[in-house]
Formats: sequence, structure tokens, C-alpha cells
Amino acid sequence: MPTTPLQEMLQSEGAIFGEVSGWMIPTNFGDSVEEHRACRDGAVVVDLSHRGNVRFSGSDAVKFLHGMLSNRVEELLPGEGVYTTFLTRQGKFVTDLHLYRRTDDLMADLAPGMASVLAEAIEMYIIMDQVEVEDLSGSVSTVGLFGPQSSTCLMRAGLGPGELTEHGHTEIDGAFISRELWTGEDGYLLTVPVERSEAIWKTLTGSGAMPAGLTAFDTLTLEAGAPLFGVDMDSSINPMQAGLETKAIDFEKGCYIGQEVIAKIKYLGQINSGLAGIRIEGDSIPAPGARVVSNCEDVGALTRAAFCPTLGKVMAFGHIHRKAMAPGTGVTVRDDNLEATGEIASLPFYFNKELEDHL
Repeated sequence: MPTTPLQEMLQSEGAIFGEVSGWMIPTNFGDSVEEHRACRDGAVVVDLSHRGNVRFSGSDAVKFLHGMLSNRVEELLPGEGVYTTFLTRQGKFVTDLHLYRRTDDLMADLAPGMASVLAEAIEMYIIMDQVEVEDLSGSVSTVGLFGPQSSTCLMRAGLGPGELTEHGHTEIDGAFISRELWTGEDGYLLTVPVERSEAIWKTLTGSGAMPAGLTAFDTLTLEAGAPLFGVDMDSSINPMQAGLETKAIDFEKGCYIGQEVIAKIKYLGQINSGLAGIRIEGDSIPAPGARVVSNCEDVGALTRAAFCPTLGKVMAFGHIHRKAMAPGTGVTVRDDNLEATGEIASLPFYFNKELEDHL
């Protein structure tokens, strides 16, 4: 089982490891609730070594990807990025990805285990195009820096990226830095060669960021209404069902793989079910897969649930039939160990409104 290149160092710092997406990765450093709150109040650094990276290069790379992906690529300038998806011809997910255009190539950040999937799937479409695809997993490592003080931490570390829009990026002292708001706070991904991962971690913690594990990352992204690929969405659904219509799809860009299906859903039909937020009463946390019932009828299942410290409540994501997706709809959540009442809630559950002035 692969493990983070930071394992030895983080164990010495008190990290508790667990299996996540087939990796041994830090889940917490003793108190995940404190780590969660540290992100809301200051800044945390999270080991995201299990995420994947793919590099696209060649004279046709931009044009090629524009015709493959669901969001615009050709109009991106170096230093800009976009959230997008790569789909099957049936409009279902192959994967989602964050794509960054650099001067001479493009970089993609992907969910754990999806770098090789994307690389193999997209290479099948390269015929005469001058495009090279390189899976960088294993040669680079990513840490996330999240929280309202994350920009200050970077400046203290001598890595201040300046004013970046969401998905904007730059490279400083060999660190590829992109701005991503996955936790509902300001945030950045820092991707470096594996041999530099310990140094970048120490630099960030030495600049005021508190170490945090994936348990806090999970509750932070849940509060922020940010679905995770492989958890809240997978190859069985399309991006419209994942609520990505305004985030990852451009309906004016023209053809891409799966475009006809997505356009029909947008203009001629509607989804039968989709990802929804659920506020659950009580302290019990239902397991993924717990059934959701409304008006005595099974209307879906949970993808994940957790106690969310900022809100002081148990919140969840679930794939829910469209007839029960309206905010305010009462539901009952059932698994083998519990039955709890709940209510469909608007997403995101939380977002730092001060960010809106800087996007």
C-alpha cells in the first residue's frame, strides 16, 4: 500500500494514519475538531500526497484538451486554470480535474487514483495530434494550505503568490502554487518534487500553519459543499447530477466528449436524481450508503456524513430523487444502527463571505 513521502516526519509529529483511497495517509494529529476550527480561524496544512497529477505538453495540447473536456481550455492564459470534467460518450464521469495552463504545458490535479485513469483514457483519443501525456504521480507531492491566514503564511514563507483568482497559479522557488477554495476559506495547493515535500511542510508549519489530517479536510469540504470524486461522485453519474452545472461545464464552448448528452439534459430534460445537502437531527452519524426516505418512500442514499464543528450539527451529502431535492423537504435517514430525522438543505452549508470580494 502506498504511503506519503512525509510518513516518517509526520509520525514524529504525532500524526495518526489510516487507509484512505488505498493510501496510508494522516487522518488526524490528535484532535480533528481542533484542526477543523484552526482552518476556520487561521491556517492548516494538509498532506494530499495521495492526489494525482498529469502533465500535458506538445503543440496541440491546448486545442486537444479543449475538444476533450467540458469547460473552456483554449481561452486560458498562462497562469489561469479551470475546474472541468472528462466524460464518457454517454456523459458519465471518467473523472473531474483542476486544469492549469502554464507557459509551455498544462498541469492537472486529480482525485486519488485518477491520474492513471485519466492518462490512459484520454490517450486513446490522440491520433495525429502533437500531444504528450505524462502521469507525474510518484514524482511530485502535493500539500494543501487552507484558511483565512493561508496567504499570510505563504508570504511569511517567502512564497507569496500575489493576487491569484480561483484556479490561478504561479511557480515560486520550484513550488507550483494554485489557489483553490475547497474548504470554503482561502486556500492553495503546493506541488513540489517528492524530495522537497518535507522541506515545504516544515516551511509552512514554521510560518504559522497548523498540521491537519484528512478527517478535518473531509468535514471542511463537506461544510463548503465541495463534492469529492470517488466519494460523492463517480463513474455511475454525470456532472449535472453532481451539481457541477455552473462550475465545470461551459454550454457555449462547442463539442467535447459526452457533450450531446449533457446538452440534452440541460435544454430538453432534467436529472432524475442529484447530489443534495442534508441536515440531520441529533448526534448520531449515519454511515455512507444509509437510505433516505421521504413521505414513506425511498428517495436516495448518503455518500458521506459527519459532525461539522462550524455548524455544530451533523450534515451529509446524498444522491436524492429530484422529487425530494427541494430545500426544506423532510427526510428520514436509516442505516443498520440508527434512524434519524433530517431536512434537505441548500449548498454550500458554509462559505466565508469575505472571499466573495476577492474572487
